[in-house]
Amino acid sequence: MRLITPYWPTRRMTSNIFDEMDRMFENFATVPAAESQERLFKTACEVTESDDHYLLSVDLPGFKKENINIEMNGNLLTISGERKRDEKVIGTFSRSFTVPDTVDGAKIEAHHEDGVLSIYLPKAPLAKAQRIEIQTHKGGFFDRLLAAKNTAIEGNKSESSSH
Repeated sequence: MRLITPYWPTRRMTSNIFDEMDRMFENFATVPAAESQERLFKTACEVTESDDHYLLSVDLPGFKKENINIEMNGNLLTISGERKRDEKVIGTFSRSFTVPDTVDGAKIEAHHEDGVLSIYLPKAPLAKAQRIEIQTHKGGFFDRLLAAKNTAIEGNKSESSSH
């Protein structure tokens, strides 16, 4: 079962293939070829899962390590970058993935070699079940909660009797 899923903003979810085709050909005659290619650059991705981690592999031929950005914001992993030739940007991309809560974000590692970006997403160890004691002593949370509630009720009674 795949738990790392591509993230599509709401506007992309509602569009269909015909809208995409219309946008692609909208400025066909006026957009330079390099700019058109930049907009259309897509990355191939593969996700594998083991007992203790996920491994995300992204094909990025022609991209240098220093031109790739990886960010984790909450449960959203975003990979973006630009491909340059002679200091001119000739291609950009951005892909986002929703990552499960079980991933330990502090231990994510990335490696880039031979046009492939590999991202190691370790799973956090599962918390062991623990027994919860029923409290009977004074001074606990519920004792304080009941005391506050009783104080509020008594305060309301005294206000209504004084009127």
